[in-house]
Amino acid sequence: MPDADARPLLEVKGVTVRFGGITALDGITFSISRGAITGLIGPNGAGKTTLFNCLSRLYQFSDGEILFEGQPLRAHPAHAIAALGIGRTFQNLALFRTMSVRDNVMLGGHCRSGTGFLGNALRLPSVRREERMLGEQAARMIDLLDLGEVAHRPVSDLSFGTAKRVEFARALMSRPKLLLLDEPAGGLNHEEVDGLRLLLRRIQSELSLTILLVEHHMNLVMRVSDQVVALDFGRKIADGTPAQVQAHPDVVRAYLGVEA
Repeated sequence: MPDADARPLLEVKGVTVRFGGITALDGITFSISRGAITGLIGPNGAGKTTLFNCLSRLYQFSDGEILFEGQPLRAHPAHAIAALGIGRTFQNLALFRTMSVRDNVMLGGHCRSGTGFLGNALRLPSVRREERMLGEQAARMIDLLDLGEVAHRPVSDLSFGTAKRVEFARALMSRPKLLLLDEPAGGLNHEEVDGLRLLLRRIQSELSLTILLVEHHMNLVMRVSDQVVALDFGRKIADGTPAQVQAHPDVVRAYLGVEA
């Protein structure tokens, strides 16, 4: 469990998002401790992906503030978020299908590169050193996610579950402090979901990573999370341990339509 005395890595304070006359998020407030796995749950339309898009700076929020390591995210454009220390995967795979697994993974590290266009064109020594470092890091991520046997195969040859791991590896190449996972269990079978649970714990432990995941697979969320935040119609209805949230009457009502 995360250190209770440490300052939260992420603080969401009264975040509100409106699209015309529709309020997608209404004063959302919660925080995430360093080293925690936090599950973000709620029925369809609850505002989970909208919140993720705010954290990625893809959406603007009209009120409130989001602090990452104590610094407001408003001060950073979307293209700077990865270098800041926030990585993300998406509901739909966004991989280059004709490229190899290794090349897809290496692409995730270029937000940390310092060589410019001219240096790359001239193949300066600094470029070669950087590429060697990226290759070593990619090899580590490929090994961590058990992708060694398919490292040189094109993504188009892979099963959906394996391609999901490639996307994780690419996100980890940016060396994030916070990893945002948008429905990582979507499209996986029962055995793959259980493997995902073990994988999340492994990368959290080995990389000292903080994870926030949006997920509809309740069994996964409740088994892997240290903290669960529940949304419904753009409002936070529960925040606590998996057991506390699972038994919360508003959560039961949101999912089942009945009193607890």
